[in-house]
Amino acid sequence: MKKTKAYSYLYLFLWVVPIIFFTKDFFDFNEIKNIDINENLNLFKISLTQGVLSVLFSTVVALLPAYYMSYKRNVLSKMLEGLIFIPFFFPTISTVVALTLIFNLPFLKNLSILYTLKAIIIANVFYNSPIMIKYLSQGMKNIPKNVVEAAKIDGLNEVNIFFRIKVPLMLPQIFRGMFLVFIYTFASFGIVLALGGIRYSNLEVEIANTLLKDANFSKALILGTIQFVFLISLNLLGEKFPRYELSEDSVDKKVSNYTMLYSLIYLLLEYTVIATGVIYGFFNYYTGKFSVHYFLKLFENEFNQQYPILQAIGNSLLLASVTPIFVILFTYYLLKNFTKLTGAIVFSTMGFSSAFLGIALIYLNILYDIKLWILLVIGYFLITVPIAYSFMYQYVREFPKDILDLAKIDRLTPFKSFILVEFPILKKIFIATYLQIFAIILGEFTISYSMQLGRDFPTIALVNYSLFTDKKLLEGAALSSLNIFIVGVLFYLSNKLSEQK
Repeated sequence: MKKTKAYSYLYLFLWVVPIIFFTKDFFDFNEIKNIDINENLNLFKISLTQGVLSVLFSTVVALLPAYYMSYKRNVLSKMLEGLIFIPFFFPTISTVVALTLIFNLPFLKNLSILYTLKAIIIANVFYNSPIMIKYLSQGMKNIPKNVVEAAKIDGLNEVNIFFRIKVPLMLPQIFRGMFLVFIYTFASFGIVLALGGIRYSNLEVEIANTLLKDANFSKALILGTIQFVFLISLNLLGEKFPRYELSEDSVDKKVSNYTMLYSLIYLLLEYTVIATGVIYGFFNYYTGKFSVHYFLKLFENEFNQQYPILQAIGNSLLLASVTPIFVILFTYYLLKNFTKLTGAIVFSTMGFSSAFLGIALIYLNILYDIKLWILLVIGYFLITVPIAYSFMYQYVREFPKDILDLAKIDRLTPFKSFILVEFPILKKIFIATYLQIFAIILGEFTISYSMQLGRDFPTIALVNYSLFTDKKLLEGAALSSLNIFIVGVLFYLSNKLSEQK
């Protein structure tokens, strides 16, 4: 039993150790009495407001596309389903660059959207509504046909069937979708920092600012604890909703033209942001002409002396290549040694502040001179294990036991059983997971920003943010388009591999 729990405890240990070292040397209990309660309450209110509004608007926006995707199997529904790559793979800085360019267009600039709460909510709805589409559509597909037919026989119309029959049955999926949207918004960093500004700082941004600017480590730890306790409480609340298997039966049902038109407009708006991030890499909106000048400028030696783009690309590719190997191997053994604690420990870490983790890791560099790239691998490892866990869970946990029993009869060691039996069957899932984590790391921003590695160990996200803050929007758009292209290709390959049996 102790052996089976070891991997779960090891993952928790890796999270806790950097924070313990940092807390031991910097936390001062006397600072607690100096904490401004009203100020912290306002920060919590801002985070809560952003989270609630994002959940509300993302859900409303997603309802009709989710309905369409549930009952139609065509090109439009497949494209809607493909939007799920945005919240998990589309780089935060690419979103910031694209929306900044859009909000600065002549017909939108006068609306003064940039650096307001509206900009934050719009960005979060763009990012997170695909999550709600996925979960709502799954919930709708899972509703038993006989229950709906019985309701129709009882004389209920479509509206009553939806609210009285379908919504209660969909609650587990609705909650999980809303929880993900809320946690991604509540702990949002890059979007709030770049599109909202200091005025709309949430807890995550304030933690980073408190650490990097004010050096008030005690306050940062208190804020991080508040965020962790609140988010983990929400996560535990979600466990009260029972899990159930999703139906794989596809139901083709007539939907209104209005639903189809709305879904098409929504799809076009989502892809407009993505296309803006790509097109403006080759389009000079000052002159109105297409050009590769700013794209080629990224690779010029003179420009790289000021903005180390080539070094950043190399660093990001190194980190994105190495980290997924450790993540996949660890997650595999974590799932093979699964206990009741495993899921709780893995997902509880989502409540930790990535900004605080970044500062704790850089402190380990100061104490023990650990190489920065190793610390970044550790940081990215910690934040991507829950993603790999979710993606690999079904395939590893439900691996055919009869095949494993035959391997035991043949007296294969666990290592040989993995190499000769499990790996050939699971390799496509491993590769798909590898590509997904690769794409996520390419766009990760919070940890590297918190570690202030812009000069010592620059990454693509950090250099792109520097271009953005220095108002070099065309160069930033060019780098963003390159990143989007890489991420898009990786997502496509990952999907193709995971779809193959």
